[in-house]
Amino acid sequence: MVLAHDCDLTDIGLISRAAGGDAPAFQSLYDRHWKAVYSYAWLLTRSVSDAEDVTQECFLALLHKPGAFDPARAALRTWLIAIVRRQCFTRYRNLRHEAGSEELEHARTEAGFDAELIHQERASAVRAAVNALPQAQREALYLFEFEGLSLTEAAEVLEIEVNAVKARIFRAREQLKRSLSRRDL
Repeated sequence: MVLAHDCDLTDIGLISRAAGGDAPAFQSLYDRHWKAVYSYAWLLTRSVSDAEDVTQECFLALLHKPGAFDPARAALRTWLIAIVRRQCFTRYRNLRHEAGSEELEHARTEAGFDAELIHQERASAVRAAVNALPQAQREALYLFEFEGLSLTEAAEVLEIEVNAVKARIFRAREQLKRSLSRRDL
């Protein structure tokens, strides 16, 4: 249950309370940011179960190490999304290391199958065009356009320069224009 006054607290206040064991404060943080965290995790993993796991791990990291978040460096949502990215890449490295290439290929196939099912259920020409973008362009476009991060925040999450983010977004938009114009949208 979220108390009414929790809605008025800043993320920093909620983090402090949640780290002290205040479950409603943690729930307020989760309610504020879960969708952005989960959406980005799904974008990277293409798996509902993996995205759910990464989302849980991300919030647990915040709860267990609240001091790792520095509000002077980034907004909480930006920091959480950066954690998601690191966790996803760590998962893929570990999977590759532990399972070998055959099992990794199976996981990729399974994730692709999940993505295809979701695509069939909710497919649109725009979603298909975005999914066709290279990973780097898709990430930059997603963070900027769909998550509303600034170019600087997106650069922090992606660990690249702002001009590189601009270039990726420009190339993504150009490719989307070409792709969608072929479909006469």
